[in-house]
Amino acid sequence: MTLHIRDLAAIPADIAVVGQQVLPESNPYRVIGDHLADVLDDAQFADLYEATGRAAISPSLLALVTLFQFMENIPDREAAVQVVVRLDWKYALHLPLSYAGFDYSCLCYFRRRLLEHGEERLVFEEILGRVRALGLVKKRGKQRTDALAVLGAVRQLSALETVTETLRLAVRALEQADAAWTEREVPASLREQYVRTRPDYRLSEEERRAAVQQVGQDGVWLLERMDATAPAALCDLAAIQTLRTVWAQRYERVEGRTRVRAQTVDCTERIVTPHDPGVRAGEKRGKSWHGDKVHVTETADAGAPTFITDVTTANAASGDAEALPVIRQHLAERDLGPAEQYVDASYVSGPQLAQSRAAGIELVGPPLPDTSPQQFKIADFTIDRAAQQAICPQGHRAVKWSARTESDGSRAVNIQFAAATCAACPLRAPCTTSQSGRSLHLSAHYELLAARRAEAQTAAFWDRMRARPAIEATLSELVRAHGLRRHRYRGQAKRAMENLFKAAACNLKRLVRALVARGRQDTAESGAAAAGARPFSLAVAA
Repeated sequence: MTLHIRDLAAIPADIAVVGQQVLPESNPYRVIGDHLADVLDDAQFADLYEATGRAAISPSLLALVTLFQFMENIPDREAAVQVVVRLDWKYALHLPLSYAGFDYSCLCYFRRRLLEHGEERLVFEEILGRVRALGLVKKRGKQRTDALAVLGAVRQLSALETVTETLRLAVRALEQADAAWTEREVPASLREQYVRTRPDYRLSEEERRAAVQQVGQDGVWLLERMDATAPAALCDLAAIQTLRTVWAQRYERVEGRTRVRAQTVDCTERIVTPHDPGVRAGEKRGKSWHGDKVHVTETADAGAPTFITDVTTANAASGDAEALPVIRQHLAERDLGPAEQYVDASYVSGPQLAQSRAAGIELVGPPLPDTSPQQFKIADFTIDRAAQQAICPQGHRAVKWSARTESDGSRAVNIQFAAATCAACPLRAPCTTSQSGRSLHLSAHYELLAARRAEAQTAAFWDRMRARPAIEATLSELVRAHGLRRHRYRGQAKRAMENLFKAAACNLKRLVRALVARGRQDTAESGAAAAGARPFSLAVAA
């Protein structure tokens, strides 16, 4: 398809007359039509289209419609209808009253085109770029980050349903990709057995275990048959790769027999549904979900409007601190790194404090407390790294100081006190129960963490932390107004792009409010209201 650049300089006369009569100047869609219609331009999407071919629907139009549907949290079908029947949408999009619209599937094809060209962040970045161009994001200011559990567009499956669905999808993929090979090599009885889903709610526990075992044997047989006779193209199918992974995670071969694994793989890697293999099982504060964890970062400068600067989609089972390097990289690539980044305790660790400091960012947040079982913590010991010496609360010196390399490459220290000294110590009971004496493990960044724990005991620190809780309101807005709690689409790239679109819609809405506020302030300062002129104008806001 070829792209013909849409002229956004002028609004069609018919929609301009009607819109300006019935839409207040502060109406969000009128503000967009008057001052932000060119926030997305066809030229920004030119690399996504060929030089020849039939004319494409304007990508800037499709992008704005996508933002509008996420602003109002409506599906593609309804959004396509709104383009035709909504006066305010036509005004914002600079479309004539007679515009007859497009098929709703064009929105899906537009999102697919963005993904195919690796431009899933394009719309979010362009909206944020306009915000920055208007001077609404302070350079090297304050930002805050928090995470939200987001449910995948899948239902939770039992163990039997998971393996049955995985095998069913694999068989169906083989039939669609090469029906002749499948009919020749896969028995009709197996194909018929996995034509439809197999619920297990009426099965006894014994029947359920037997069914899981049988499905496992059928899957192993199919994989062995494919390894022996299937062409490479079939072995590379996504459904077959998912089958291999699920079987490796849930089954094992012992003495030539297939059996269910007693211990499964780590939850960060375990596939919980074949319908969206990237979905993972997460748990926080006793609540579990299948989906993703979305980290949202926004500006936090006092007295200024707030805008989302980054959205990072992470594994549901991952720790919050693991997302910080990715967030810092995203911000640094766009020269948006803050001077201070406010987070909650789950983001704060010794390595992250050190890495943030190296990046020129002060990570502000309370650290998790020392949860070691002993009454005497590491903070109760006097430790001198330079002298390689440690003294316990009773005044005894350590007898061993040894360094070791951690899995992340950092250098840690093991400290050991004499067993005989600890055995005779009157403070032994609250200090250690080990027969070999008290030992300490000192990470490379322990001093940073200890200093932050001491700082977190002061009133001044919690006064600074007042800048963080407002991120909860942003997460609530994204859930209530933009549907962030549950994904619409399946596939890792689609889910990440969906989150970016929702954040971009939120930013566009906030940008409109900021322009309205700026216009009112400029009008008040010019004295137009006192002179009897109209009380509100955005003439100088753009």
